[in-house]
Amino acid sequence: MARSGAQVQAAVVARLRQLRDDGALSSSHVRVVAASMGVAERTVWRWLSAPPRTQQQARSSYRLTDVDREAFAFFRGNIAALARARQAVVDGVGQTAGASVPDFLAEGWRGARPVALRTLQRAFAAALTPAERAAWRVGESGERAAQVYLRRPDAPRGRVWEMDHKQLPVLVLPPRGGALSPWLTTVVDDGCRGLLGWALSVHPSAGTVLTAMRMAMAYEPEISPFGAVPERVRVDRGLEFAADAVEAALGALAVVVHRLPAYTPHRKGKVERLNLTIEQTLLSQLPGFTGGPRDASGRLYGPVNDSAKAKKAAEQSGGPMRIEEFVRRFSSWARWYNTERPHRALGGRTPVQAWSEDEAPLRRIDAARLRYLLLAGVERKVGKDGIRFNGHAYLAPELYGRGGEVLEVRYMPHDERWIEVYRRGEYLCTAHPSAQLTPEQREAFREHARSEAERLGRERRRAARRARRELVPMTAAQKPLSFR
Repeated sequence: MARSGAQVQAAVVARLRQLRDDGALSSSHVRVVAASMGVAERTVWRWLSAPPRTQQQARSSYRLTDVDREAFAFFRGNIAALARARQAVVDGVGQTAGASVPDFLAEGWRGARPVALRTLQRAFAAALTPAERAAWRVGESGERAAQVYLRRPDAPRGRVWEMDHKQLPVLVLPPRGGALSPWLTTVVDDGCRGLLGWALSVHPSAGTVLTAMRMAMAYEPEISPFGAVPERVRVDRGLEFAADAVEAALGALAVVVHRLPAYTPHRKGKVERLNLTIEQTLLSQLPGFTGGPRDASGRLYGPVNDSAKAKKAAEQSGGPMRIEEFVRRFSSWARWYNTERPHRALGGRTPVQAWSEDEAPLRRIDAARLRYLLLAGVERKVGKDGIRFNGHAYLAPELYGRGGEVLEVRYMPHDERWIEVYRRGEYLCTAHPSAQLTPEQREAFREHARSEAERLGRERRRAARRARRELVPMTAAQKPLSFR
């Protein structure tokens, strides 16, 4: 392979000149060097005959001063503007582009020698790192893009999580209301990069965080091999992660929460990379994707525009998919990501393969014990038609006779098919929307109502018989009480 570069050439020429000065240079040396460099032998002889490149060294010998660096910051990385201002001070004009050069620059450059613009550009390119240049030209985002970060070693499976809460750049239709962009909470394993848990919701809340955590912790081998209680969780400063319910659930499981400093997404880089993969491989192919290319006026290309007028028109024509369909597609995508997509950082293995091949011990808790801890919770009063929640009336046989009682409802934010009902911290029942009850569930409710009515009737009759025996009315035949 041909090699090039001024530094390599200079080193080669220096070695050949050393051999020549010692009287040991031969054609075989030149032939070996030419073959190694991928050039002709006459090219190497021409390098030897050329004088040392002292002129190039003189051109790059200018060293930046502190004033030059201050001017670079003042002109926001515009070296051409800096050069004009410097030349104006050297020429004694003191003005450039219709404005006076700042006093602190004029004082620092007074009496300096003239320097060409190209020389200044080379000096800044040699003296400043890409991060320094980007900091003044672009800002904090440019500086971060040029930074090099220390990478943590991968933890064993199930020990460390990275969690994130993000509004997705895609439009969906919720059960009620207009089109919107849903929120996604994700849980990623630090060791195998697996998507352990996730939750979708219309509005951000602690409930979505608890739902994703429950999915990641619950061990259900018929669904996936994942499921373990971690030792540590990395999260950002999102308010949902700081909610009392989330902190209480993690604290009860002795999980250490590492809350990262603000604006440091690289410190949970695995979940951030997963977010990008979701956008590239799933969202970009959906009709409501809002992260695609735009025209000169900023309008989104694609089947669904993100303007208010286009959203309304799309709703009437069935443009964005319903959120239930989006949940189904995301679930299929999550299975594909975990079981089929090879990961470069895992040596071409899938996350499930990496998890299964890791022999690190796991800390698991029974799913029934996790149910209460890791579901979102609210209180609701039992009404005539059951428990009203999210626009549905939920019923279960165990709710019969509890009208007016306040119970605790635990639920998954993106799943309206069921709710878990608790009474004073104890599990009572699982309720389903009354409009979606199967014939078997309806008959079970009626049978429970009949049995309860019969039981209460028996108890009332038994109590009545006991009262008749104990409360015998006083008659004239009884002797009056004596107080003597």
